[in-house]
Amino acid sequence: MQTCIERNLPFFCYRKPGSSVKAGIQTTPLQPQAQPVSLSDSKGFIVVPFKNDAPYYLIKEDIAINTANCDVDVKALPHHHLKKAKAQAVKTVNDRVAYCKKIEQAIQKIKDGKFSKVVFSHPEVMEGNYIYEATTIFQKLLAAYPQAYVAMANLPGIGLWMCATPELLLSRDGQDLQTIALAGTRSLCVDGTPWDEKNKEEQQIVERYVVNTLQPYCTSINVTPVTTTKAGHLEHLLTRIGMKMPVEQKADALLQSLHPTPAVCGTPKDNSYNEIAEQEGYDREFYSGYLGHITDATHFALYVNLRCMKLTATGATLYAGGGITADSVPVTEWEETKMKIETLKRFLTSE
Repeated sequence: MQTCIERNLPFFCYRKPGSSVKAGIQTTPLQPQAQPVSLSDSKGFIVVPFKNDAPYYLIKEDIAINTANCDVDVKALPHHHLKKAKAQAVKTVNDRVAYCKKIEQAIQKIKDGKFSKVVFSHPEVMEGNYIYEATTIFQKLLAAYPQAYVAMANLPGIGLWMCATPELLLSRDGQDLQTIALAGTRSLCVDGTPWDEKNKEEQQIVERYVVNTLQPYCTSINVTPVTTTKAGHLEHLLTRIGMKMPVEQKADALLQSLHPTPAVCGTPKDNSYNEIAEQEGYDREFYSGYLGHITDATHFALYVNLRCMKLTATGATLYAGGGITADSVPVTEWEETKMKIETLKRFLTSE
């Protein structure tokens, strides 16, 4: 993987919870793909942005790598000469006062009935040539998040993206499909303290949206009771959702309907999506988009790109956000995003 970074080769590397690490290398230059995503034409690893009108990328598996086969002749790999990516120029005002004011305005709009939830986020840039430490950072994430989907994808000229996400967007194995409704965040609790009403309602908004979205496409929808799931030093509220779809039926339209979910956007989707575009103040790029491996149109696993960072030769851009409802407390929401970013920062240190 380090050789691929040095030679500007597209590659992906991921580990599903409870599985071994798998990877793949594309030996030709990367090409942008126009949305919407076509699962039938996307064999390989896709990286899809938050915005539904921006291009996505498909990394082809010209060379497949797994724990049983790591024999790659690195000397034979090609070398592409591309302009190096830079850390994102963050235009949004990244201070507590500005962020809290933005949340106060959103809460008023919720009370006025413009939407019931919106997700605001902000990035933070750390200067440094982190891309050449990517494999070390990836190994740290693997060790720290055994129950998360841990992945990295090198997009030469754009940056190397890495995540340790707890959120499955959609997976399919024949006629069986799975997704989750995940929302609410707090520091890991060991004393059994009940969740507050704000976080419970936020999770219910996501669950209702996901189930309603699935109903026109799927049958036999089964929703588990709400549980608490651990993600590193944080925990969230979670329900697992299973459903059926005829093997011959494509899941493309369902995928487009699901993304972006209320967990990263809000509800109603169109209203909250427009609010983010108007008020958030920066381009999320692939943060809160989705990524994952596609074997074919009926066998894939796609995850929301959360707990993520973008690495370049000039810096690391870290991302975090939180769901805003009528019960949100602005300073608490700010502190939640800072807690998430600080959790990511520790993987960039040499400690």
